[in-house]
Amino acid sequence: MQRNLQVIIADKLNLSLLFLQVPLIAILIIVAFYNFEHDKQNFDEAAKVLYYFGQMKQPLEQARKTVNIDKLYRYAKALAQDINIQQKYEYINNTIEPFFTKKNIRMPNLLIGTKIELISDMASMRRGSVYFLLVAASIWFGIMGSCKEIVTEQYILRRESRSYLFILPYITAKSLVLMLILGIQTGLLSLMVVPLLLGFVWLNVVKIWLILWLTAFVAASMGLFISSLVTSYRVTLTLIPLLMIPQLLFGGLLRPPIDLQTSNWSYIANSVSAITIQRWAFEAILTTDRYAQGGILKLQINPKVNSELNLVQTKNSSLVNSFFIARDNIKHLWWPLACLISTSLLFFISSYIVLRWRFT
Repeated sequence: MQRNLQVIIADKLNLSLLFLQVPLIAILIIVAFYNFEHDKQNFDEAAKVLYYFGQMKQPLEQARKTVNIDKLYRYAKALAQDINIQQKYEYINNTIEPFFTKKNIRMPNLLIGTKIELISDMASMRRGSVYFLLVAASIWFGIMGSCKEIVTEQYILRRESRSYLFILPYITAKSLVLMLILGIQTGLLSLMVVPLLLGFVWLNVVKIWLILWLTAFVAASMGLFISSLVTSYRVTLTLIPLLMIPQLLFGGLLRPPIDLQTSNWSYIANSVSAITIQRWAFEAILTTDRYAQGGILKLQINPKVNSELNLVQTKNSSLVNSFFIARDNIKHLWWPLACLISTSLLFFISSYIVLRWRFT
């Protein structure tokens, strides 16, 4: 570890680029997504109107009462406006509740999830994109920081392994030094991007940082494995795009797993997605969002229904379920984390086996 740190510190230019790339990537993400909550607000408002209208319409239909379309639409439109929670309470108590009392029907709970502002499914895609890029940047840090570590030292490793150097301490030292550097890189990235774009408290920033740190370390373990396997640094540079492109294509954003149909190509896509780091890290990091439990209004089109009022509906969903098949929120976090840790151990053991086979 001491020798690895001395080599890194001695190369001042590489050390500078190692840490300067973090604010550069962070600034690019911020510039690309700054104020993204205000993109296409008409869609968010329309989704909220549909949601509140559906919530008030449902008890009337169940009680076989007349649905006052104009009145419910006026109520829904008022609730969809950007007003504070106190004003919504007053409007519900003074205007909407008397309407349901007069109908002798129990008023639906219209303020579920109002600790957060309800947003449309389209807005959730933009929000998820920020997390996706944070994960992609962390994977980039891990691969680029590790891919050259062993292949550039293979002649030294071959000579020293004949005399006194053991493979296990060697690969462990590489991993620990990379873990230290990646912790600093992902920490800076989280501090710069998360509070500004996602507006979280510090506890959430720490959670996101830990997931990004683990993600970067798994990517570094993969980079060390590639570096231990190849015999030329040029080959490593050629492999980097081949490692990154599947992460972006099958990571869960461009084609969310929840949208994949049950066909042979979908099975292939799901299989490739299951072996990418991006997919598991993306699912885990979405659970840290304030919309992880709900607040995403997913649009549903029902062309086969008989009633025109049920042709278009909205369902209160969560950010994770906008991309991945619904399951318990704890499983959305711990199962992906377990997969990431297992993958890291697998790459570590594979690197050890390859180096033992090559140099001892």
